[in-house]
Amino acid sequence: MRIFTRLIIAAIAAISLMTLTGCWDDAEINGRAFVLGFGADSSNQGYSFTFQLAIPVSGESDSSGSIEYTDLTVNEITPAAAVRSLEKDLGREINFEQLSLIVIGQRLSRDRFIGLTDYFFRRASVRRQSCIAVCEGNAMDFFETSATDKAVSIDAASTLQSYDSGGGHISMDLFSLYKKLINRDGFFLPKISASASDSKGATKEKRNATLAISGASAYGSDGKYRGELGEDELELLRLTCGSGTNGALAVYDEQGERYCCQVRQSDCSVKCRIINDTPEFRLNLELVLVPLDAGGIDGGGYTTESIRHISESAERTVTSQLEALANKSRKSLGLSLSGLQDIVRQRQPDWYEIHRTEWERLFARSEIIITVHCTAAGGGITK
Repeated sequence: MRIFTRLIIAAIAAISLMTLTGCWDDAEINGRAFVLGFGADSSNQGYSFTFQLAIPVSGESDSSGSIEYTDLTVNEITPAAAVRSLEKDLGREINFEQLSLIVIGQRLSRDRFIGLTDYFFRRASVRRQSCIAVCEGNAMDFFETSATDKAVSIDAASTLQSYDSGGGHISMDLFSLYKKLINRDGFFLPKISASASDSKGATKEKRNATLAISGASAYGSDGKYRGELGEDELELLRLTCGSGTNGALAVYDEQGERYCCQVRQSDCSVKCRIINDTPEFRLNLELVLVPLDAGGIDGGGYTTESIRHISESAERTVTSQLEALANKSRKSLGLSLSGLQDIVRQRQPDWYEIHRTEWERLFARSEIIITVHCTAAGGGITK
């Protein structure tokens, strides 16, 4: 009886091992098409959805096979319908486990596109870290360029994430957008562009792209488009988020003389209190700058006096620009800088719970007091 039991166990184990062979795995992978990037545009038929796909292909001489990269555009009324249509045409399952980037075309970005994101929120296989951005022109054209020999989506997602440096206020991913919509917060979507090089003899698959973040589109708590931030305004917003930006900052003195400085470090602290049922914010920004012209103002290197001059000029310049941006955010966009709405929600929870439905009206009346302190360092100081 004991021998018979052992034979049964051995037979079951042998049958189980058959399901672990490489052939079964290859068959499953070769029946899928992996989405790396997804784009949405407005069209006369509804929407145009572009899929940047990585398609596994079995190799004849190489058992590991290879990957083919391709962009396919489908005209449909919903992302779900587009996926069904694409699966039918390809004869493969469309898999979103590798999705890194969702791009909204410029025309659609100024219309109601938020409903399209519900499809991704409902799919458990979609990575919540997938970046979302707006592009200049059409998303379909954006994906036609190639940041590498393979796909622009991966490099674009990396560019967005590194630009934010983990701050979570500039780049937007699915998880962050979901939280914004649940909390009925306004939000920004970064604008990213990809211009292909026109090197002689370059094919579509080999055209390398120059990726750039050119600003941001602003949206209210209802998901409606509110306006734009330019590249310089987005850089200011980045400074208030403590993203550790290494970007350049143009500084002007009282005579209009322009100096270009690299931002070595940024540290922003915010205090909040409620006065007469209206929030008041005190924003303090600490900057460390390095003048980029090592020759100094007079060509003889930077002196202690000239460094002090640049520091004071930077404080006036950044303060003025931030005040203008704060005024624009309150009066025109209705969106808070540097996560001010989150700060009120966390530090004044009782007040916020009562007034959350009228946040935009109260924020428009709020006072934002800005203090900037700049320290210039390096840059060829001579004495």
